Amino acid sequence: MIISEKVTKVNKIGKMLHALLTLLLAAGMVAASEILHDKEIIFPEITAVAIGALTAPKQSWNASRLRLLLTITAAAVIGVGLVFVPLPPVVKVPLAIACAVACVTASKTEFLPAISACVLPVLLETKCPVYIGSVVVMTSLILLAQLLLEKLGLREKNVFTPVKLDKQLIALRIRQTAVASIVCMIPVLTKEIFFIAPPLIVAFFEMSKPHSKLLGRSTQAASLIVLAAVSGVLSRFLLTERLGLPLAVSAAVSCTVILIAVCRMKLYFPPCGAVATLPFIIPEGALMRFPFEIAAGTMIFIAAAFVLSKERSIAFKVKKKLRPQN
Repeated sequence: MIISEKVTKVNKIGKMLHALLTLLLAAGMVAASEILHDKEIIFPEITAVAIGALTAPKQSWNASRLRLLLTITAAAVIGVGLVFVPLPPVVKVPLAIACAVACVTASKTEFLPAISACVLPVLLETKCPVYIGSVVVMTSLILLAQLLLEKLGLREKNVFTPVKLDKQLIALRIRQTAVASIVCMIPVLTKEIFFIAPPLIVAFFEMSKPHSKLLGRSTQAASLIVLAAVSGVLSRFLLTERLGLPLAVSAAVSCTVILIAVCRMKLYFPPCGAVATLPFIIPEGALMRFPFEIAAGTMIFIAAAFVLSKERSIAFKVKKKLRPQN
């Protein structure tokens, strides 16, 4: 009984430490941005990566540390590079999605947050290499923290199994990219980009994977995303815009809210972390409409994931019926 109580206590301390590290990394990134007066340092997907690599009991993606770092770095470099390409946004956004998906597929991982790293600079027209540096540094810090926790026995060691590149996976990736690109067209043309915030695109890819458990908990996943958007906006509006507190304080509050929510629900859904941090890089005038556009975009992408999943299920049944019987 005593041993069991000690193990439980150690597990609780470990979980609190994981969440605290996630919070410190997210708030520290925003603080660095304020100190250096450069918003390019804020990469919202870092909060998502921290939730998936540190807060979650097991890493959310099948990826080794090296491949994860290389994949997200390549995606960020491509995203910034695409900003300089003389093409309209309605072409560049689908191109960014396709390039990021190609990076993930080539790395033989399931590290889909790389999509956000590639699409975000295209949507925000980020040309500064500081963004790439932030992606590399912050991701490296998260992976270093993960390694230290594993060495100390406070976290289960991640085991990576290279993803098999077969026709089914390639076909799925093509369909996912096509659907996501179609959904993005109208918001890009109307410049209402929060409907297609990069974390929502990542959520769509996660939910439309074969046998996705997230699709079965789509209502909870959507509620986490909306909560993240509201907490991020209210934290910034009330604490920074009205009370004049540092943006890092607002980020800490927003991240605390979403970390408590994911731990209580036991749904470690990384995209909600990125949504909670995104309000700290958008214009003040866009704050009030941000949660509504995020909520609407979430519903559209979840619906698209259901359609894609249903289509795949029907195709599988038809193929099974047409298969020659021995």
